[in-house]
Amino acid sequence: MKSIDIGDFRVDIITVVNGLVSETDRVRNEFSEHDAYGVALNIEGIQCLKNRRNISDTFDVSELDMVYAKHMERFGEVEIPSPAMYTFVDLVTELNTTCIALDMNDEDFTKLYTDTVGPWQFVKEHRVAKRGMKKFFDGDTPEKLAIQWDEYINRSLKSYAAVSRQREIHIANEIRDVANYRKDLLAIIDVERAKGVIELLEAGQ
Repeated sequence: MKSIDIGDFRVDIITVVNGLVSETDRVRNEFSEHDAYGVALNIEGIQCLKNRRNISDTFDVSELDMVYAKHMERFGEVEIPSPAMYTFVDLVTELNTTCIALDMNDEDFTKLYTDTVGPWQFVKEHRVAKRGMKKFFDGDTPEKLAIQWDEYINRSLKSYAAVSRQREIHIANEIRDVANYRKDLLAIIDVERAKGVIELLEAGQ
């Protein structure tokens, strides 16, 4: 867990590997009482996780997500949606309090994605996924593998890297906003975005 002070406000960040079932134990172990709780998801994503048992349709899974899951299986069982994220949401719900959505909402993300990712990049995603399936990633921990996969995607699809950076900026800004009205925050962020968010917060940007 990483702790950062912003004036009198403290944010404790749990970094997790999406998909890996074993991450649920770490979330439970690092979860503790705080004044507020935040998730690096949008409000729609949080509601989806809260209601996942009542949703009959399967969750949308991209080709890139399927390849990521296949690589991550070498470290254990993998599930979609993210067990780490829904465990955190469940723990907050049990406290009868609210999960603050730290990521941009669907409308804003769709606009960002449409403006940033051109049609050629979208078509190129299939080829990137196909190459990624054959590529060897030597990360010897789930965290290293998740970051290597993210770096591979961002190198191959430059516009995806730009989208990821804008998400990091948005998440960091949302955390600073929470600092204006709460004394501390426990946040859960996927390991791929956590590094950028932490650097932004520490730099005061």
